[in-house]
Amino acid sequence: MASKKANLQPVFRLSLENDKQVVLEQKDALLLRRVSETGSLTEGAKLAGMSYRSAWDRLKAIEAGLGIKMVETKVGGATGGGARLTPEGMGLLQDFRRVRKYLFNALEDKDYMAHVGYKLSARNKFRARVTKVDKGPITASVKLTMELPATITAIISKEAVDDLDLKTGDEVDAIVKSTEVIIAKGRLA
Repeated sequence: MASKKANLQPVFRLSLENDKQVVLEQKDALLLRRVSETGSLTEGAKLAGMSYRSAWDRLKAIEAGLGIKMVETKVGGATGGGARLTPEGMGLLQDFRRVRKYLFNALEDKDYMAHVGYKLSARNKFRARVTKVDKGPITASVKLTMELPATITAIISKEAVDDLDLKTGDEVDAIVKSTEVIIAKGRLA
């Protein structure tokens, strides 16, 4: 039997977890986006390819999983009904989309895959000190100061901040790419 050459490609399905429980999947993010665009849960559900009941159940599950209100609804009538994302819902959607964009960029970037092994040229790695860490629900902003003097800000996942145990005063390596800054704690060879 002749073997068929596989054309394997990396694929990911992004979901956000809270205490090891999935609270937001790609389909949920699409629903939130469509509700935000249309101002209607009915229309948002239709554009996201789901029933109104399924959309409503998904929203309630997200809200229960996070303990925050994601969508405010207004009952119809003479003035018409509607739905809009709360500021927390909009923030969660923006964080999800930022992480998703970052992951897609990494998968599409052949140079990035070569950098995974940390084979870096000296011109794109700088020693820096963390001067500020602002953690959001999903992403974090890490402000770095270098001896040049210069200050740069990297938007990374909150999980990465926790994994690296980043705090103000830490010395890190700022790995700069034209579209992103990667943070590494401890000296890279």
